[in-house]
Amino acid sequence: MKLGRRAFLQFAAGAVGGTLLSPIPWQLMDDSAIWSQNWWWRPSPERGEITQAATTCMFCDGGCGIQARLVNKSRAILLQGNPQNPINAGGICPLGAAGLQFFYAPYRVAQPMKQTKKRGDIGGLQYISWDEAFTMLSTKLAQLKSEGKARTVAGITGQRRSSMDDLWQQFFAGYGSPNFFRMPSQADSLELAAKVTLGQEVPFAFALESASYVLSFGANLIEGWGAPGRMQAAYGLWRRENGEKPATKVVQVDSRCSMSASKADQWVAVAPGTEAVLALAIAQILVKENLYDADFVKSHVSGFDDWNDAQGKSRVGFETHIMSPEYAPEEVAKRTGVEASKIRELAKEFAGSKNAVVVWGESSGNLPGNIYHDLCYVALNALKGNLKSGGTVTLAPTVPFEPLPGLQMDAAAKRNLEEQRLDLQQSPRARLNGNGLYAFLDAASKGTPYPVNVLMVHEANPAYSLPENKLFQTALEKVGFLVSFSSYMDETAQQADLIMPNQMALERYDDAIGVPGVPYAYYAVASPILKPMPGTKHTGDVILALGKSLAGKLAAALPWTDYQAYLKKRVEGLAASNKGAIADRAGMELWKLQPGDLVQTNYKDGADLWKKLTSGQCWYGAPVSAAQKIETTSGKLELALSSLSFEDLPDAGDKVYLPHFAQLSPSGDPKEYPLLLVSYRTMSLADEYLPNPPFMTKTVWDFVLKGKELFVELNPQTARSLGMGEGSRAMLKTPQGELPVRVHLFPGAHADAVYIVEGLGHTAYDQYIQDKGVNANSIVEVQLDPVTGLGTVWATRAQLRRA
Repeated sequence: MKLGRRAFLQFAAGAVGGTLLSPIPWQLMDDSAIWSQNWWWRPSPERGEITQAATTCMFCDGGCGIQARLVNKSRAILLQGNPQNPINAGGICPLGAAGLQFFYAPYRVAQPMKQTKKRGDIGGLQYISWDEAFTMLSTKLAQLKSEGKARTVAGITGQRRSSMDDLWQQFFAGYGSPNFFRMPSQADSLELAAKVTLGQEVPFAFALESASYVLSFGANLIEGWGAPGRMQAAYGLWRRENGEKPATKVVQVDSRCSMSASKADQWVAVAPGTEAVLALAIAQILVKENLYDADFVKSHVSGFDDWNDAQGKSRVGFETHIMSPEYAPEEVAKRTGVEASKIRELAKEFAGSKNAVVVWGESSGNLPGNIYHDLCYVALNALKGNLKSGGTVTLAPTVPFEPLPGLQMDAAAKRNLEEQRLDLQQSPRARLNGNGLYAFLDAASKGTPYPVNVLMVHEANPAYSLPENKLFQTALEKVGFLVSFSSYMDETAQQADLIMPNQMALERYDDAIGVPGVPYAYYAVASPILKPMPGTKHTGDVILALGKSLAGKLAAALPWTDYQAYLKKRVEGLAASNKGAIADRAGMELWKLQPGDLVQTNYKDGADLWKKLTSGQCWYGAPVSAAQKIETTSGKLELALSSLSFEDLPDAGDKVYLPHFAQLSPSGDPKEYPLLLVSYRTMSLADEYLPNPPFMTKTVWDFVLKGKELFVELNPQTARSLGMGEGSRAMLKTPQGELPVRVHLFPGAHADAVYIVEGLGHTAYDQYIQDKGVNANSIVEVQLDPVTGLGTVWATRAQLRRA
């Protein structure tokens, strides 16, 4: 079946009323219409003039342009994709299309609340005024600062690609605390992989639209990897044949036949967690048969040949290392279950395709990966020469804002900032310092070397969405005061001592700085299209007010009157750079931009740029060349981790400096837990900060969720060995806990593994999502990468027994 780009986008948008790339049953649409009449909170807009307002979707990091259909310019009745936006080209994902349900949802927090009873007692949460809420927090922060305890204040945000992230960093630096963290993301490990190989701590980006061959190691390309809107548009291009190039071949390496695998040209089924060793086997064939880009490697790569470390000791290089027998196709076939002949076929296909690219996404594709495995995929791209100028892999370019005001810190603030972050107090200490949220939570739970007196959580719900979320719960027992800035009564807000409700995404000014995986620079402003709920405030305004109340030099570092003024100032700085341009028409194919291309500025000044951005348009800039942005000691891409020291591991051998297969072993006795539990994502379930809206829940297959029961996927052969069949009720147990589930027989599941969907099992919100299914995050296990300290998740030992 051939699927054109327009047809694909239509199918993708239809996922709200059905399932991605599936026909929509008319009966389901009728059922949804009838079902929705029972919502007591369902808005019934008055008749009137119909208009449209364009803005940027902020329901994820995808940066998509959207349009809202309004009645009398005040009541929103529909969200759809903006055809002028180059990221999603008029497409929209299910979450974006259903986004209005968050505006009208009954679980919104209408005004500040404080806990008057025991933490976690919802009945003890009582409404208070903003004056009282602000005084509670500002007084506490002022007291801690005056006592020299600023470092005991910490923050967690889920909004990393926004000026809010920069504002939080400015606040914490000025206040005097180093303990600001973000919710885990694949960007965490990508940034560190780029740091050790290219000397720049920014994520990799991929020119997917121009690829002729995409080799995906676990990246859920259709289910939300990177930016959903961008991937929908890219997939449409891949399926389209034209005079310039044939349709792109997509090969999905995965242990489960996901939607991405089923829609790929080829699914390569592997044992769970073995994708990286397959990549190394392919690399061995490229090197052994001289199928790699020798010119690029010779001129731009260090560590391919044997090398000397800083002490002058000779070390094995990647070329020698990759020829190890453990990476021979026959040996890797035993580990992965992929035949040696198929491995050779993949290697030669990859080598023979002009614009082939490797993408990856272990840990469900949305969490940090094992650093050594990330480096395996970087090495494969390097062997292909993909990091040369104009290649398919580069670094995400930055948006040229002016720097924020310099921090003139007082003596106390300087002392506190000199203190190590709480996550760096662990022993052994990670060799690469990244977003150490898990190490921070571990230290917080111990209360040493100092306690966390105040924890502020913004646009995040770690009590639910953090893998192995009991670690957050344990840490929370030692946290003195929890502040939630959530718009909704989520699981974290329910346990807060103080809730200061943020305006929801469609009510506030916000922005999108870059798009995950996109190779060109991108910036868009989200302007409010609806009036905010009266009892809510923009969290950015609260931060700025806190800065003024704490006075001193912190106030000077936060000089803006409100968040809108802050964004305007940033846009003025962007305009002053005289770089980039506005995407001012539909059909612009920015993916065709090359490093060094001249982008003609088409805005007059900061005011003109602000006007265009707030009207729903976006700014873009040319890509950068990874090969020209290298800032390593050698001036080359480093396949050997020469910047790190492993002298404390004398028996580890030279491979600790090189990309290698380093699967972290999950805990538990294999005899007691004979299965591997693997979680997966689907486009019909929101699984991070936001809950699933009712329209999306209606689209979930009844072999995933039926009533309130969640189904796990089990290979029929494995099910027979356990004495189970379709619909069997069972208990799923891991070293982290156990949950009741039902069984769905799925031939696309790997034998001896059990698969559980993410995004269900909420204990908060309303009757349309609360208590539906179970939360995978409560029983999965996190393994800390010993090099980076990042929390990774690939599989958890499990047992499944009849209930």
